[in-house]
Amino acid sequence: MRQGYLFVAGFVLLSAVPGLISGNNFAAASLPSSYSHDAKGLEGEYQPFLKAFNKGQAPPFDKEFEALRLPDPPGWFGQYFEMEHVQALVGDYEAKIAAEQKSLVTIMTKLWPSGTHFKVHCKTHPPFPPGFAPRQNAYQPKTPIPIEQFEVEFEADKMGERGGRSMSSLVNTVWADGAYRYLGGGAYPFWSMPDRLEKEKSQ
Repeated sequence: MRQGYLFVAGFVLLSAVPGLISGNNFAAASLPSSYSHDAKGLEGEYQPFLKAFNKGQAPPFDKEFEALRLPDPPGWFGQYFEMEHVQALVGDYEAKIAAEQKSLVTIMTKLWPSGTHFKVHCKTHPPFPPGFAPRQNAYQPKTPIPIEQFEVEFEADKMGERGGRSMSSLVNTVWADGAYRYLGGGAYPFWSMPDRLEKEKSQ
């Protein structure tokens, strides 16, 4: 068992069965994808970021994270939530994507020496009830969302300052337009994560 740092805000809500995305905004979902709909496919989506980071590229890594972003956030949130909530959700989503990118880079550069190279390992997280309730005032989807959860581990080729060689997190995703799209880390997607745990997770 690898040594590592576990950055997980809780356990699983539910691992939903992936479904086909419908609606005019998601017609491209039927197009061929370069990513497989499994853990290996998710690993492939992290490769542009890791290649750039391992080469010493400086942030931001917006282009390298493109595969993990929803291609049409307003359209996607509009499919699953009431329209009066879409603008707020899109704003929170954009902030969450930016925070995840910044968090990964910060941890990799502060806990491991300069020049450390990383590789990623992903595996499906089995269904397990979380040990805490979702945010009480969370926006409620009007239709079930096929969330898929993965354990994502970044393995370093050098020992970190705390004696570990890896860091892990529980990641929420949805399969949309031929790729997994990031929806936040922890036991719940970002719109349902309790505020207190969100703040602790970001510190």
